[in-house]
Amino acid sequence: MIGSFQSIQSTMKTELPVNNPIKSFWLTAEDEFATYRTKGELPQETDIIIIGSGYAGSTLAYYLYENDKTAKKSILMLEARNVCSGATARNGGHLKPDLYSQYKYFKSKYGEKGAAEIINFEHSHLKAVKEVVEKEKIDCDFVLTRACDVHLSSQSGKSSIENYYEMIKNPYVTCKDDVQITFGEAAKVISKVEDSSVCLTYTAGQLWPYKLMTALLKKVVSKGLNLQTNTPVLKVDRLENGKYLVETSRGKVITEKVIYATNGYTAAIEPKFENKIVPIKGACSHIISSDPKIRTPHLTNTYGIRYKGADTDYLINRPDGSVIVGGAKKHIFPFKEVFYNNVDDSTLIEGTKEYFDDYMKKMFYTWKDFKATTDYVWSGILGYSDDTVPYVGEMLEEKNKFVIAGFHGHGMPRVLLSAKALAKLINGNSDSLDIPSAFKITKDRMENTKNNLLEMLGTIPKSKL
Repeated sequence: MIGSFQSIQSTMKTELPVNNPIKSFWLTAEDEFATYRTKGELPQETDIIIIGSGYAGSTLAYYLYENDKTAKKSILMLEARNVCSGATARNGGHLKPDLYSQYKYFKSKYGEKGAAEIINFEHSHLKAVKEVVEKEKIDCDFVLTRACDVHLSSQSGKSSIENYYEMIKNPYVTCKDDVQITFGEAAKVISKVEDSSVCLTYTAGQLWPYKLMTALLKKVVSKGLNLQTNTPVLKVDRLENGKYLVETSRGKVITEKVIYATNGYTAAIEPKFENKIVPIKGACSHIISSDPKIRTPHLTNTYGIRYKGADTDYLINRPDGSVIVGGAKKHIFPFKEVFYNNVDDSTLIEGTKEYFDDYMKKMFYTWKDFKATTDYVWSGILGYSDDTVPYVGEMLEEKNKFVIAGFHGHGMPRVLLSAKALAKLINGNSDSLDIPSAFKITKDRMENTKNNLLEMLGTIPKSKL
């Protein structure tokens, strides 16, 4: 079965972003900055080029400009569409570390220390994001709260219990005391989900991701960043002198250093990541009260709703009473042609609009008599990696070519500190990357030809449909 999956994957070529994406709820905050260009023409040459203006590109630029030496260099950011219009403006706004659910998998691959590195790194993003928001005084609806993982199948419940009790044995996990597991009637009351027999809670955050990233970008533009929107990169070639020729739809630019902050679109311009970082099409929604005069039944927690395997949903309760729900994976992951290597966020996946209608009433008993309306449903393109963790660092045989991509639909608690560490490496403040070892670009990872994504997601091969 895996062989048939791989033969299908090898025939697919990743494409650039489409021109007419569906507008997400987050993009209702767009203003004239969405199409900003610092200058009318591209420069002939620059010191650094960042490709992508989403979470990774924006935070990388932010940290690069924190260094005086780097700030004196010329930095060009190239965005294929409007500012931050990709996955960052289409996710769930959920800053939720995964403190247990993949523990056994990570331990089997990276050992106790390697698994703990990932968990501790994700948990540290809660403090790090809060510090940036408060330091820069950014209004992005940031709320520090707790997440509640609800397990709705015997398989998911059993897996969660096993992973939790294995995780708390790990002496290197520094945040294990943040997780609480609850059973039976208490789990139903805490989660507000009648069918939940076990739930786990731990610290998490929520925010308006588009507002945070564009606020950071505006700050670095004021410091000298040359931002060029609607300028897709078509090709990157290395010159004989070691510099890079970056070809765009509006001309060519020579640069000393180039950084791919392109997540799901990375393979479209860097072929070495074909079948290693794969664009995966997902779905998300915004739910409001049908009567604006009546407040929604606010839920204290954010949520991970776990059914079976990769069939999961996620949810945040916004300060204005609205709710963001994403997932609908039972309409997506079983069918390869719907989501796999698909960069078309201009259309909805069939069944997802209906999936989110009455979602809250069906899931939470506190909503059962409440009337809600789904006013936005949108698609987004995630960058799934072949081994479930991102690729961060300098390419092995191409000096001054860097990558920060492939966050596997879990970028909110992984990107910021990855960008901070990469910025230190690029600006010469560090000789190494202070990130989990599993995230680093290594020879073994780049030479790996196995991609079990379809199998892991429970996809039905076309021949079986």
